[in-house]
Amino acid sequence: MGGRYHVVCHECAFEGLYEDASVAEGQRDAHTSDSGHRMSLRDISCQEAPGLSQ
Repeated sequence: MGGRYHVVCHECAFEGLYEDASVAEGQRDAHTSDSGHRMSLRDISCQEAPGLSQ
């Protein structure tokens, strides 16, 4: 089972889901370096995917 990592910018629309922690960290760090924006990275590997409500 692979990981799932959610990266989100607090100051613009940048957001992504990644299966590799190093890729997620790289995307976060690159966006921070390029823009100076505040970012979050969260490991969501253990969370259930939301289901559709009927």
